[in-house]
Amino acid sequence: MSFLDKMTKAVGDVVDKGKKDVDQFMKIQKINGEIGAMEKKVAGFKTQIEQAKVEAGGKAIALLRAGMLSSAALQPFLEQVTGFEQQIAAEEANIAEKKAEIEKVKAEHEAEHSTAAPQVAQPVVPPPVPAASATPPPPSPPAPAWAAAAKVCTQCGAQVTSGVFCPACGAKQG
Repeated sequence: MSFLDKMTKAVGDVVDKGKKDVDQFMKIQKINGEIGAMEKKVAGFKTQIEQAKVEAGGKAIALLRAGMLSSAALQPFLEQVTGFEQQIAAEEANIAEKKAEIEKVKAEHEAEHSTAAPQVAQPVVPPPVPAASATPPPPSPPAPAWAAAAKVCTQCGAQVTSGVFCPACGAKQG
């Protein structure tokens, strides 16, 4: 057998092995897909069971309240539901009281502002300084070198010493 024949056979064997591996992978993926569909059905059935249990419990509570069902085993559930309903009613009453309190505060605030006369601010005028006695203020000390490059953020007023963005709020400067 020549070198080329051996090479052709080796390449053919590798291709056949690759084809078998791909076929195996595809079969496994198909089976996994079927398993996934079955698991989805099982989850759907479990959800339906839970819904049926909730409905059955609701009907049992209604029958217990109506006196059409008498069960010592179900009585604690009825008492528990009744307790929760009483707690809900109490909390809803508290909420209503708080909302009434808010309305009272709003009404008081509105009453204060509607009865108060509007105040007109008088401008403050500084007293005149006689021209002869006015002396110029002493010169300010020189600013530090870093202050020359410092800017103030146009959004929040923070000091921006370098860069294009404010270190405090992130607003673009410029």
